[in-house]
Amino acid sequence: MRTADVSLITYTFNDGSFVDGLLAGLADWTLAPKEVVVVDDGSDTPYAPPPCPVPVRLLRHAANLGIPSTKHEAISAGTAPALLAMDCDTRVVPDWLERCLPQLARPEVGLVSGPVDYRSGDDLVSRFQRAFGDNHNIGQAGATGFVPGNAFLLRRATWEACGGMAAFAGDVCEDHFLCEKIKGMGLLLWVEEAARAWQIRRINRLAMLRRYWKWCHGPVKRRALSAIDIPNYVFAVLAMPMAERVETAIAMEEPLFIYLELVYLSFAVLDLLDFCIGQGKADAGLKTAWWGELKRYFKRHPALWAVLRGDLVRLGQPEIPGWPVGAAGAKNPWEPTFIALDALGGTSLYDWLSHAGIPAMMAEEKALDYDFSFYAGVAL
Repeated sequence: MRTADVSLITYTFNDGSFVDGLLAGLADWTLAPKEVVVVDDGSDTPYAPPPCPVPVRLLRHAANLGIPSTKHEAISAGTAPALLAMDCDTRVVPDWLERCLPQLARPEVGLVSGPVDYRSGDDLVSRFQRAFGDNHNIGQAGATGFVPGNAFLLRRATWEACGGMAAFAGDVCEDHFLCEKIKGMGLLLWVEEAARAWQIRRINRLAMLRRYWKWCHGPVKRRALSAIDIPNYVFAVLAMPMAERVETAIAMEEPLFIYLELVYLSFAVLDLLDFCIGQGKADAGLKTAWWGELKRYFKRHPALWAVLRGDLVRLGQPEIPGWPVGAAGAKNPWEPTFIALDALGGTSLYDWLSHAGIPAMMAEEKALDYDFSFYAGVAL
């Protein structure tokens, strides 16, 4: 096996089988690292690596410290001049390292990676993620503005000079932080188009929806504090992008995508309202009004309504009854937002979801095994 002076770094928390698969795959690489560093971030069952063609160094936390601090510690533990950081649920083409190393040799390049997409299966959630998920730099080559944390290569000198992720204060999106620091050093983020990578973790629909909202809820909430009208703000920031994805779902003939969008929109709106109410920016009646409009809209489809309501409960948003409040016939402030759904209500979509789509989705989920996801129970 040919090796390069590279440290491969990965991390695990209750998902050691992904590390096992990553280590086993090294035998097929055209150019392998000289060492592997694995950090077990407090897994319930301590991780133990299987036999590996490359020496493995294992570090373990007694308790879970979280992704950013674990990544920083793990990458800092690499001893080679070049550091290859990989999420344990990421896989790469066999010549990934051989293709990326020459780009890293260029002094103007600070970090190298390749396109990343989803290959977690052909179930509903996997298809949704391939269509709308965190796919990056597909079809791109050369300098880019962002490289995700799935798999990237950088010089240890660059990592040390920028301070890595040590100053990052959040619990997700540490890869954005690192990219900005490297660009701030005047270095390029580089995409090697043929160095393909993909994610293989299969997650359920609620973990996926938490994941997407976790990534973007911070700036959405901060901007809401300066919004003049919260319902109008929600319409522009959350409902309009959903409408665009619904059009794509229709073109793709994926009607169950629309159900996922309905859950996501309500989850995001209700969580945003919790924040705004807590900050004194919105009246608590706005949550009651959202639930009232949601129930009014879907009460003609009881099976669909029951599953939608149940999903929101599982996402931490139980139904709040009580609308209408005040004067009889008072206009619900969310009516304009729900008007965007009227075109769908005029079709047989909701009947199909109730009698065919939702039962098929539930049967598929019962038959599948889903992988562990940090996002399943993550706090917002």
